[in-house]
Amino acid sequence: MDFRAEHCLWCPAKAEPVQGCASCPRYRRYFLHLVVEFTAEAFCSMCIHNGGGELEVFCRTNRALQAGSPEDFDCYKFSPARPRLL
Repeated sequence: MDFRAEHCLWCPAKAEPVQGCASCPRYRRYFLHLVVEFTAEAFCSMCIHNGGGELEVFCRTNRALQAGSPEDFDCYKFSPARPRLL
């Protein structure tokens, strides 16, 4: 079973080939079975919205609300930046 059906509910990349998810922390945890901590830094650093003005307030608030929580970081607006294929 593809891990994305259960763990990547909001990700627009979940319908694409799984190899395109290689830079995502969820891919490393659930596909490669590595020990990966889900933090805001791990996700926000590779999100297309990082540093963009459109979601600046949402992203800053989301990180602040989840800071210090024992739960894994999550964001329903997370969208991984994709390398362009030639």
